[in-house]
Amino acid sequence: MGSKQQVPDGMLIGPKNPIIEEALGDRLVGGKREAAELSVADFDGSRWKLVCTPDQPNIATVHLDVGGWAEIEKVGGRAVLESLYAGMVVEPAPTYKVAVSVDCDACQEKEATLEKMILLKRHLVGAPFTQKFEALAQGAAQQGPVVTIPWRDSGEAVYVLTQNDPAQPQNYDRVCVVYSVDFPDETDRAMCRILLQQFAEQHRKIGAAPPVTFSEAKNPPLEIRPLVGAKQEGFVGYVSLTVFARHVDSTEKLAKKVDLCLAFRHYLHYHIKAAKTNLHMRMRRKVRGWLQVLNRAALASEAPREKKTISGRTFTRK
Repeated sequence: MGSKQQVPDGMLIGPKNPIIEEALGDRLVGGKREAAELSVADFDGSRWKLVCTPDQPNIATVHLDVGGWAEIEKVGGRAVLESLYAGMVVEPAPTYKVAVSVDCDACQEKEATLEKMILLKRHLVGAPFTQKFEALAQGAAQQGPVVTIPWRDSGEAVYVLTQNDPAQPQNYDRVCVVYSVDFPDETDRAMCRILLQQFAEQHRKIGAAPPVTFSEAKNPPLEIRPLVGAKQEGFVGYVSLTVFARHVDSTEKLAKKVDLCLAFRHYLHYHIKAAKTNLHMRMRRKVRGWLQVLNRAALASEAPREKKTISGRTFTRK
């Protein structure tokens, strides 16, 4: 058995796919050698496929299909493949965007290679965030075009841009990450709007948290208004996170901020579903309580009641 996936705390969905991690770990670390073709999907709609052919069971190939790859490739995704995955990139299967392969017998650093392969999507999609945050941490942030990543088929996208200090226009000291958010279900849309509004309100109570703002779909943030125009008026809205240098001034902080930025949309979707589940559980519990009350209720008898005077004599009303 390969590396084990820790049980999540219920607050965040991790960047790894536990099914691919277990299957690849069995072959790369555990020494399992047999043919396999395993296809799975992530919470965000991206697809994975692990392939070990019968004639070469020691060669494990991971294929990945991720939304917005054409844009991600231009803003850092291709550079990550050529540097971090040098010598591992192979031709992807049809309908998949990228693929990396490893010889399980010849691999020397099995644990490190396993970690690198199961974080393939995180490194590719997180490349634009990493570039912006590294420049910010090094004090080398400069004005540049807005990076747009359309990562969902519904039209949702994330926009990453460097901003300056209004008091010092030449000082680019922050990175703004804007998410356009929408859901097909009307109930999900209503709950999402409430949750995003609470994000904007509650961040004030946490001193070191990045500032958060929520904008209705009809009034998108000024920074991205030329890009979105009126084509997303039907969306729930836009949520903006502003990251300063103090949030990414160490390697650990920077990696965590990239992970959190990538997981924000999943976090939102997960907790909307959890909130709906909680509401349904409460309603069912209330209905069960009402049914118990009705079952315990005694029906009044239809037979005429016997009536007596104060002295104890029985009489019949005529």
